[in-house]
Amino acid sequence: MDLPHSYAKERSMSNNTKPLNYDPADPDKMLLPAGDTCGNCRHIHRCKAMFGHTETDTYCDWSPSRFIPAKTEGAAQ
Repeated sequence: MDLPHSYAKERSMSNNTKPLNYDPADPDKMLLPAGDTCGNCRHIHRCKAMFGHTETDTYCDWSPSRFIPAKTEGAAQ
């Protein structure tokens, strides 16, 4: 059985995989960038209130992740 050309093209494109941004065991937890924690995120105060997160957490309950590095004092604006 011959596959339609468009299907074959889509199939070959699917071989370009990206690393998962979530834990397959719990897909609701979006992983943060390597080396970052919730304490490094601009939204930590909101997530502490809404989800009970702590500064040491390494996953985000927003999907897709809303992680934005927090501005540090003295950093360029």
